Amino acid sequence: MRTSKFFKTGLLLFVASLGLISCGDDDKEPEIVVDPVSENVEYYIEGKVVADNAALDGVSVTAGEATATTDENGQYSLTVKDKKTYTVSFAKKGYRTVSDASVEIANNATNRSLVTLNVTMSKEGVAVAVDTESDKVITEKGEGETEDALTILTIPAGAVSTATDVTLTPYLEAVATDVTPGSKEEAIPMTNIAISSSQDASLNQDVTLSVANASSSDYYFDEVEVYEKTNARAIGDWKKYADAAFDKATNSYIAAIKKGSSLNKDYSIRVKSEKNVSETKNDEILKEDSYSNAGNMSATTYDIPYTAKLGWEISASGLDEGALSLVKAAIAAQEGGSEGVYTVNKIFTAHVSGDYILYFSCKAKYVEKEYTFSIAGKKVTVKVKHYLGVEFVYTNQSSSMHGGGSIG
Repeated sequence: MRTSKFFKTGLLLFVASLGLISCGDDDKEPEIVVDPVSENVEYYIEGKVVADNAALDGVSVTAGEATATTDENGQYSLTVKDKKTYTVSFAKKGYRTVSDASVEIANNATNRSLVTLNVTMSKEGVAVAVDTESDKVITEKGEGETEDALTILTIPAGAVSTATDVTLTPYLEAVATDVTPGSKEEAIPMTNIAISSSQDASLNQDVTLSVANASSSDYYFDEVEVYEKTNARAIGDWKKYADAAFDKATNSYIAAIKKGSSLNKDYSIRVKSEKNVSETKNDEILKEDSYSNAGNMSATTYDIPYTAKLGWEISASGLDEGALSLVKAAIAAQEGGSEGVYTVNKIFTAHVSGDYILYFSCKAKYVEKEYTFSIAGKKVTVKVKHYLGVEFVYTNQSSSMHGGGSIG
């Protein structure tokens, strides 16, 4: 009888101890991660560099301490740590250096978000010796090299005050994409021209500057103006200088650089336009998913591969090829780089709390625009969709709250 009593008492104690052990496991607290990505705060500047409408590799790209080199597709990627405006430079031997491009990581940017900056670079022009007694025809390719030249400077005998070497270099400024919503009228650059002289040579008479039309002579912009740069070091510091006239015989826009002007000057050939810009949108989901760490009390990491869209594309239904090529050239000068949407592959690494589920959404940011031009007496309107970058929305949610959760 006594043995049976002791046995029963021991059995009860054993069962009770099992219950205590079981409750201890169930009550283990999950390891909580306050912010799934806070341990590594970084942002990305991505883009593409082109020259003559083709990808340009081997370009050194710098933003502060961040550096990169463009690949065979002309693409580059910079990783930065702070929310601020960055000055980005692009350099390659034989090409005009772009030293004043800028891009902003906005104050409301989410961690690991991506912004884009596309750039067009130009080859340095070939210097031509100019004297005071001879006529000279100068292009970016050298003296008299007019075939397929974009710009031509015609200097008559006696026009310069002293012998000098003159270089003509067409280029585009790397300006930030216009995302200010609303409608506006503005003259947008088709090309800029840097005229540089080895001597301080002023003009004794007018000289002629010609810029080739980007289509056949049947298609041309009706309203073209010339601007001059008032501050050589400041981007965007231009004022109107003169009107340009289309010359059908040479299929070019022609303007006079006036007597008394310096040959060390930058000019911009601009076409009048009406532009309508939408609000910035982020309703295009590139990837949306979840990762469950339910039942595991320890925090873990999870890699989210995604593909970002960058670049821009034109929608121009009903527009014939001649007008379209003209419009594309003007819009490329405004939007940066060349037409076309391209992709970059990235990985978003997140920390997931214990017994939690991570919900995430990768969204493309973009803006839509309408450009209207007057071409050979007719109004032409095209639409542009420009991808600006990528933003993430993410949240850690306790598995006990799980109900097919989602994020906006």
